[in-house]
Amino acid sequence: MVKSTPTMRTRLVFIVLTFLTALLLIAGIVFFVLIDDLPYIPDDLRNLVYTQPTEFYAADGSPLHRLGGKTYVPLSQISPNFQHALLAAEDAEFYSHHGIDKIAMMRAAALIFMGKRLQSGSTLTQQLVKNLFFSFRQDPSRKLREILISLQIESTFTKEQILEAYCNWVYFGGTAYGIEDAARQFFGKTAADLTIPEAAMLAGIVNSPIYLNPFSHYENALTRQHLVLRRMKAKGFIDEAAYNLAVADSIKLTGRPAFGNDFVDYVIAEAEKRYGHEAVYYGGLKIFTTMDPQLQTLAEEAVTQGVAQLEARLDSTGAPLQGALAAISVPTGEVRALVGARKYVPGGFNRAVNTNRHVGSGIKPFIYYAALENLHLTPISIVNDTAVTFKISGQRPWSPRNFSRRHLGRITLKYALMNSINVISAQLTGQLTPKRVVETCRRFGVTSLRSPQDEIMSLALGSGGISPLEMAAAYAVFPNNGVYYKPIVIKRVEDLNGVVLDRAFVFGDTRFDPRLTYEMLDMMRGVVEAGTASRVRLLGFEAPAAGKTGTSTDFTDAWFTGFTTALSVSAWVGYDREFKMYERKPRRGVDGGRGGVPIWAEFMKRATTFYPARNFEDQMPADIKIWHVDPITGVLVPDAKYGIPVALPEEIEPPASPFWELPRSVPKADTSEAG
Repeated sequence: MVKSTPTMRTRLVFIVLTFLTALLLIAGIVFFVLIDDLPYIPDDLRNLVYTQPTEFYAADGSPLHRLGGKTYVPLSQISPNFQHALLAAEDAEFYSHHGIDKIAMMRAAALIFMGKRLQSGSTLTQQLVKNLFFSFRQDPSRKLREILISLQIESTFTKEQILEAYCNWVYFGGTAYGIEDAARQFFGKTAADLTIPEAAMLAGIVNSPIYLNPFSHYENALTRQHLVLRRMKAKGFIDEAAYNLAVADSIKLTGRPAFGNDFVDYVIAEAEKRYGHEAVYYGGLKIFTTMDPQLQTLAEEAVTQGVAQLEARLDSTGAPLQGALAAISVPTGEVRALVGARKYVPGGFNRAVNTNRHVGSGIKPFIYYAALENLHLTPISIVNDTAVTFKISGQRPWSPRNFSRRHLGRITLKYALMNSINVISAQLTGQLTPKRVVETCRRFGVTSLRSPQDEIMSLALGSGGISPLEMAAAYAVFPNNGVYYKPIVIKRVEDLNGVVLDRAFVFGDTRFDPRLTYEMLDMMRGVVEAGTASRVRLLGFEAPAAGKTGTSTDFTDAWFTGFTTALSVSAWVGYDREFKMYERKPRRGVDGGRGGVPIWAEFMKRATTFYPARNFEDQMPADIKIWHVDPITGVLVPDAKYGIPVALPEEIEPPASPFWELPRSVPKADTSEAG
């Protein structure tokens, strides 16, 4: 055993002292560097709360929306109920600490050491400092500066001044930037008059102004409110009797209309994903969007009027009928309009982007394209509409049915799509395999369909869930000669000094054969001219257009997604719950032709004034030729009025028959996609 000697002990003490001295020196240098970099704190905290708002602009440069302070009220005009609820929800030890949450500091240090992103959990003072002084870039030095400035704030101002500033700074959703505006927006009263349950609900919103918004996510807001009330009771802000009364009290949302729309809400959500909550709500950014204000207004009117008119003809379900619409610029992928509900609710559920309802026969163009590409079919290929049963391993046999329960026998592929024959779509899916169909859909940008859960045979009839925004972007591939543009809602972002932080570059991805996409475009044009969407023409829309209707099983969803050379638009109508849509007189289910088409046509009749539609032939590939054929047999007809046009590669010529005669009658097709 080696005994320590005086020399060894002296050397060890020297090493320790040297290490501590170096550590103190480094800490001192870091401290003075950080102190020199700290922002100036004015004598009045109210000057800090009036920060630069984040501003949103339309595609034409006109202002759309702003996130910024509105009304400042002193603490004496803020209900003690809200003060207590806020402290219980966010910082129960506010009056006992000196601005720093020691446990949160240790957790942050551990995360930094592990190289992970810093998390929230700061005191009210730290939250105020973080969002008033610092950029949204997260790094260890920022956290240290945040701590130092929090200590300075705490030593300069009283707790009441800090709490007052926080209450007037925090964002509650919609246009409510501060407690006074929040009280008026949600309850139609001043901040001084908030009751305990109202105060608890507002304090809960602070945690997530979008997903805890009681206008759009009432159950979420109520759950959070109850949590805040439990914390208030646990911290002694209310007693058992007050807690029981508050939990039993029903919240009455009165509120006032808020400036904004579903497009702006979607942009805010997307911006928050990119830059973080703090930057979007408190960073003074300038966000330039792709929205066309005129088209947005037209879209909102078309959805509101179209849904109301349809609802008036339906059996009552006790629930409000809803609708959604997404409009995309075909040449660029820029989103021009988004409507997520028949009536806008700030921070509400946006059905245009968030709902994945069954698209029904709207999926068939993707299946037919896959058949052209992989099975080497053409629009005049003969397919057999006859009863068929599919044996599926581990499941009961599946027999798809046409809505009319009748079959047309041998017909051309184009005629099958024009009339949305379910059995043909199922046969093609069986030959391709559901896996190949999902892969094709994803190439069209439909990322909501995934493997393996959506790889099922019923996908042939649209059992997969897709959003209107995805549908509009996917259908835009056809008039773009096989080029896919990812939807864009944000064109440019600047900081408060005008420095460009981000810029969107329009970049098309050539994913498909332009000859095949034009053949599909021509088949989808047949859907509008003489197929399930022919109601488009009856409603007065005359410009060149193509598209596809869609109806889910049992008439729970009705769609129409159509396009011109300028715009691709998807319209959906249905209930939020799985209620069926049935018209009273005559008694019939609502399909895409009577549900989605009227909304689409009303919007497009007015939208083409600003976005004129050219003839599709102007962009037809040079090696494509138009023929007129019999829709049943696919043979050439002597006169165009007796047939339908088909687009074919120039090397393929339809057969001619010397025995062709004018048919006495054309078989009546199945014009509904349900089944």
